[in-house]
Amino acid sequence: MTTLDDLAVLRTLDPATGADPRSPRAQATLHHVLTSPVPPPARRPRRWVPRVAVGTGLVAAATAAVFLLPSAVGGDQAFATWTGTPSGLTGKAALDASKACRDNSRPEYKKQLATASTAIAERRGAWTLVVLADHQGFGALCITDESRHLFRDQFGAIGTTPGLPAARALSPVTLGTGSSDGRDLSVITGLAGKDVTAVSYASASHGKVVASVNAGQFALWFPGDELLDANRAGVPVQVTYRDGSTATLKLKL
Repeated sequence: MTTLDDLAVLRTLDPATGADPRSPRAQATLHHVLTSPVPPPARRPRRWVPRVAVGTGLVAAATAAVFLLPSAVGGDQAFATWTGTPSGLTGKAALDASKACRDNSRPEYKKQLATASTAIAERRGAWTLVVLADHQGFGALCITDESRHLFRDQFGAIGTTPGLPAARALSPVTLGTGSSDGRDLSVITGLAGKDVTAVSYASASHGKVVASVNAGQFALWFPGDELLDANRAGVPVQVTYRDGSTATLKLKL
């Protein structure tokens, strides 16, 4: 590597400057440049960019075995059992789904997962959805195909969202499309203001999709990639408030 100082010295050897490059002085200068130790390259200051764990769209996760053995492990192919209106999970089913979400989520959030409560636990056909949350803005989402008895498909998102929405507002946390085993699903989850009692989405492919709303959280999902560009374009949802009034809110991340 040649430094700027070395280049300045080498210019003195250029015949155009009038110096004789064959002279003893020129040869000594050239020898000095070629044998001098090379200084380490200047280190550029590192630019730290904050990483967003959630809010950038759905995070899809699946083990390699799910892709290799789809027929051997069964599963709800093409989301055949999915329903637009969920049923609530209770008792042992809710406990099992919540435990699986904690166990399968990213280990760096182990502490938050241990103290987070189950805000939403629902079922749509063979699929369960769980939202774990605390009061500091942490949340974890797990959507699981419970019909796979060996290796289960699971989609998830996890992270922390600062601040709470206004009483009649929604703050989306997960908005987008995920894919596993050749199947796409679209998801909207987030924080719901204290006056929000119901949320729904009018899907072009599936009609009305009703969200679960509980403990300051809301969540809905449906088959397909309809929300693939929703983060940029925004997506309208219908909201019902505690006083019975309704509104349409456009959600974007």
